[in-house]
Amino acid sequence: MAAIGFTKQKNEGRFTNDEFVVWDLVPRNVLRDKDVDIFIIDAEIAKNQ
Repeated sequence: MAAIGFTKQKNEGRFTNDEFVVWDLVPRNVLRDKDVDIFIIDAEIAKNQ
């Protein structure tokens, strides 16, 4: 997430940037395929206020 401009917050799995808040990014919700592509499942996204 840092590579695309997000900052990790104190809460586990929570990241923010100037526009968005993304949470529930915990290991069970992030998958990786054989080509090392990453897939996010069941994340919550909202506009940052």
